[in-house]
Amino acid sequence: MVTRRKTARKKRSARPLGNLGGPPARRTGGWVALVLGVLVVVNLYVFVWDKHTSVGAIKREADRATPTAMVPSRPLEEARVRAAQVATAPGTPAQVAAPIGPPGVIDGKVGRSDTLGRVLKKSGLSAAEADEVIRSLSGVFDFKTMRAGQTYRIERGPDGRVKTFELVVSKVQTVRAERGPSGQLVGKADNSQTRLELRSVGGRIDSSLYAAIKAAGESPALVDFFVDVFAYDLDFYNDTHDGDTFRVVVQAQVHDTGTGGAAELVRYHRILAAEYAGKAGTFRTFWFRDGYFTDKGESSEQTLLKTPLKFERVSSGFDRARMHPVLHTVRAHLGIDYAAPTGTPVWAAASGVIESRGDAGGAGNMVLLKHDGGIETAYMHLSKFADGQKVGQRVAAKTVIGYVGATGLATGPHLHFGVKQNGAFIDPTKLAPVRARAVPAKDADAFKADVGKLRSQLAAIAVAKSAT
Repeated sequence: MVTRRKTARKKRSARPLGNLGGPPARRTGGWVALVLGVLVVVNLYVFVWDKHTSVGAIKREADRATPTAMVPSRPLEEARVRAAQVATAPGTPAQVAAPIGPPGVIDGKVGRSDTLGRVLKKSGLSAAEADEVIRSLSGVFDFKTMRAGQTYRIERGPDGRVKTFELVVSKVQTVRAERGPSGQLVGKADNSQTRLELRSVGGRIDSSLYAAIKAAGESPALVDFFVDVFAYDLDFYNDTHDGDTFRVVVQAQVHDTGTGGAAELVRYHRILAAEYAGKAGTFRTFWFRDGYFTDKGESSEQTLLKTPLKFERVSSGFDRARMHPVLHTVRAHLGIDYAAPTGTPVWAAASGVIESRGDAGGAGNMVLLKHDGGIETAYMHLSKFADGQKVGQRVAAKTVIGYVGATGLATGPHLHFGVKQNGAFIDPTKLAPVRARAVPAKDADAFKADVGKLRSQLAAIAVAKSAT
């Protein structure tokens, strides 16, 4: 009995649990499926079918809203395509395509210590572009002649590539790298045509030869030419006086600028005839064949230059019993002291061979030159020596051999200039001048004819009368 009763309870308790769990579970699953289906349909409508919110509609709207600046320009895009086609074309040499920059023109000036590569880099060219320009000018332009102050221009074409590079080397030369039909930069040099123009110039000294030549409308560069042809006769720092006159017939190298027919001076080529008249005397010189001669046919070149430098004053002359300014004892002064600022160039007083060059104790830095005819010249107290010279080397007259200083026993910057003749020091001012060879007898008639014409040209040059 007990057993039956327990069994009946278990069956009754199992039935209500089954009634609670079965039917409600089937209703919930149907609703979930319905909701998910609705959501799928809505999403498809929103992201696929709707004309405003679909992915396709959003993409079309985004395309319309893209900023113009972000779209590559047509010329640059075409250039990239062409560059790619050239780079991949059969038979094209392998090379790195030059980067493309913005079209335009860049003007600039070469700075101190600038190289061509540095100029191109600071102008914005990439390494590949700079290399292309440099290679195009190789063999056309001597890169060592690049100097500060030269101007250049870089032009990029519509495709952004370097179209031209131009460097103005001088008044008569321009080098250019230009992109040709083949697409490669090609270098070339443009040399302006020049001509020799004969100029007649004259004037009167009021303050200096420099000012007088400038007042006559000529470049101060003519001063150096004029002083040079009279270097054996005149010391223009002491022999020049107000009221002195000068006349000169000179060849000038010029080129036509094309603007109003004006010819621009490139440089002076050669003085053909020159005259200086004043308190020191009247001097004339004429160019004939290969040198300068007086109107009598004697060479204008003498044993020594009038002075071996441009100086301010003679601070001490030749004196065998002078009181030494440093040692304060009587000591012979076997030369002439020329006071001049430190660094003033010192010239060889005549053509000769460098016999010694170095520190000479009390004489400081000294150069000793040996000349023909048993003549030697000494240049003492130099601040430094000229570069590129050595013992045994022959130097021409008027060659710079050193610079004024105060080395050794010296109270201030000056040049001590000494002259030896046959081993003994002599007073340079007392040395009898010996002229170089005269015009050969066989050329005497031709010389007289040439000089006659040049003297007439000199005489025809008008010189303003003195105000006094």
